[in-house]
Amino acid sequence: MTVSQRARDSLDRMMIEGLRQSMAQQQPQAQIRTVPEVAQGSLTHMAVLSIASYSFRIIAALHFVHDARTREWIAGVTGQDEGELGPQQFIDAICEIGNMCCGAMNRELGAFHDCLGLSTPQILDIRSLPHMAQIGTDHLQHFEIDMLPGLPLYATMCARAYTPLDFHWRAPEVQEIAGELEFF
Repeated sequence: MTVSQRARDSLDRMMIEGLRQSMAQQQPQAQIRTVPEVAQGSLTHMAVLSIASYSFRIIAALHFVHDARTREWIAGVTGQDEGELGPQQFIDAICEIGNMCCGAMNRELGAFHDCLGLSTPQILDIRSLPHMAQIGTDHLQHFEIDMLPGLPLYATMCARAYTPLDFHWRAPEVQEIAGELEFF
């Protein structure tokens, strides 16, 4: 096994924490959990990013529906009026959520691995999802994100290691808050 069970569990926890940081900060009641498969029925697209090193590659995909309910949620997240949220702004916001999730994972992986790179997001049709399992993965995990009733959101992460990958990561107990100044 190229990716140890300990590393698989750590990657899953990193992905959940990245999703929480990028999507659920304003909605602490949101639930993010692993699931055996993605319910593709109503999903239409996915934003796909990768984190790569010399010794491994991780591909993360955020699955969504390009519909009015998702546009309403994105408008709320970005603080924009839904009527003024054009198609490109919608896609840009979804991609930024993916960037924030993978950026959080990339920072945490940096404690264990050097020379990490993060790709720019790509939007793919949801019909590409079955191919993620066929690209030679050592670990494939799906996540269901319950943000709001009637808002289907999922994510998938797959990892491929070129050398044995073993590490242990736990989410920090206290979240660091950036951007605040403390005066004495």
